[in-house]
Amino acid sequence: MEKMEHFSHIHPLLLKQEKINNNNRVLCSGCEDPISGPVFSCDQCNYNLHKTCAEMPRHVKHPFHPEHPLVLLSTSPYEGRYVCDSCRGIFQNFVYHCYICSYDLDVSCASQCNPDDGHKHEFMSVTNPQSFVCYACGLQGNEGLACLCTICQIWVHSSCAELPLAVKIKSHDHPLKLTYALHHVYGFWGNITCGVCNGAMSAAFAGYFCSTCRFPVHLKCLQQDEWEAVTEDEKSSTDYETGESLDVDFAFSFFGHEHLLKLTDEESDLRYSGKLCDGCIQPIMPPLLSCEEENCGFILHQSCVGLPRTKLHPFHAHPLTLLPKAPNYDGIYRCDGCKRLSNGFVYRCDMCQFDLDVCCGSLQERIEHESHLHPLLLKKTTVGRQCKGCQRWSKYVFVCDVCEDFAIDCGCATLPLKAWHMYDKHPLSLNYFAEEGLREYECGICNEKTCPKQWFYYCDDCDSGAHPYCVEGKSRRVKFGGSFQYDVHSHPLALVEETDQNTKCEACGECCNGWTLECDQCKSYFHREGQCFWKEFKKSAKYLELSGVMRHRYAANVLASTPNVTTK
Repeated sequence: MEKMEHFSHIHPLLLKQEKINNNNRVLCSGCEDPISGPVFSCDQCNYNLHKTCAEMPRHVKHPFHPEHPLVLLSTSPYEGRYVCDSCRGIFQNFVYHCYICSYDLDVSCASQCNPDDGHKHEFMSVTNPQSFVCYACGLQGNEGLACLCTICQIWVHSSCAELPLAVKIKSHDHPLKLTYALHHVYGFWGNITCGVCNGAMSAAFAGYFCSTCRFPVHLKCLQQDEWEAVTEDEKSSTDYETGESLDVDFAFSFFGHEHLLKLTDEESDLRYSGKLCDGCIQPIMPPLLSCEEENCGFILHQSCVGLPRTKLHPFHAHPLTLLPKAPNYDGIYRCDGCKRLSNGFVYRCDMCQFDLDVCCGSLQERIEHESHLHPLLLKKTTVGRQCKGCQRWSKYVFVCDVCEDFAIDCGCATLPLKAWHMYDKHPLSLNYFAEEGLREYECGICNEKTCPKQWFYYCDDCDSGAHPYCVEGKSRRVKFGGSFQYDVHSHPLALVEETDQNTKCEACGECCNGWTLECDQCKSYFHREGQCFWKEFKKSAKYLELSGVMRHRYAANVLASTPNVTTK
């Protein structure tokens, strides 16, 4: 029996021929229509999806909204139901949503049009009574004469409608094929580098590409190069229709990074063992995106490349914007969800100075957790709830609707089930079921007692325990290295976790303990925590140019981003 892990549900779904309920008709949890035919069903709860709904793509480019890609969400992105911008129907569940424009399509309307990749239908010249966005080039079209495909319901400029399906150009050896969906060819929605002009071209719109070596070309660059249309005989004599392609390097630009990125998909490449993604600050292995510059070291998960640029989150009333670096002095910030420090990407509300790291920003709104019998829901509560894991109070929690007294905060909800630490050679297991009256363990890291009410890590072999915050350390979501230009020194400084005991700070002359800023050129060192760092920060140009409330807020954010501010 076919089994599927679907993004919309916490349990595996099994394919069945038809879901039958003698008492009530069964509705699809995606499109909300009655179930008939093959269905993916959950045996543990009443969750069912048409096979067609379960197999719908997560991202689409749609002719009803060609400006931006639409992402498939499992529930309405708003409080309550949403209104489909095509049929004006009101729906609750699956929706294709544009985070930029808040444009919404229900799955039925989204399935009506599926333009052919190279578009081989005939266009009809008609007078368009209003302006439009050309589905091919992405530029604005004015009122007047335009071309419409009545099958796919797409509008294009008259000049774009005349584009040949295949061409040969002087600057490339192989035939090039027209595609209206470059993102299908290259596997992402970012910008690609045109092989003719070296400029950026969007993968969300049409272009020419080589199916042999994936050489991409702008539509506009076709006019700047000598070209000729490929005849039907030439098409059949090449492998260009097969869709097969060689694995070759191609590069594209990514917001927030000054260099081009390339795909690295050799899973046996050991260069990335122990490395961290610059977006989510989690371990990374190929396939991944890496910087073309040899000494840059910038790497990203493919999933982090596809993160939505704006999103609504249960923790905050305003939309959050994805930034490649927090504006807090040197990019280090404290996540308002889990309270951990990070220097990766941040989902931020500038108005409220509210920050979430990628992990908290991407949390599912409904999870199953080993610490509790019932599913947990992600919420911002009106009053603080005491976390069952650490006993701290927080409004940003997972709660149980069945058991009113159960809540865990984001930090405890994302603790790994297994962890390793240098103090113990065995793996440590997270123990949830601590109760009063049970034995208190001495933490093998800080040598203080563990609290019987709090979760702790336990080693079965050594019969020893450890606090979760001691096992994690203060740097779990911080990537060391890189460089940043601080006011305290003329050269860029790299963040390092620790240095030799005899290393002296150039600013205060004391030994550098903990986080340290290192100059690779002149081997100078400066504190990145403690009173010394705080004094030097208050001399910085950015701090001095601010005044009043703005200076106070800026300083408070920087103070919160220092590791000596405890969150135990």
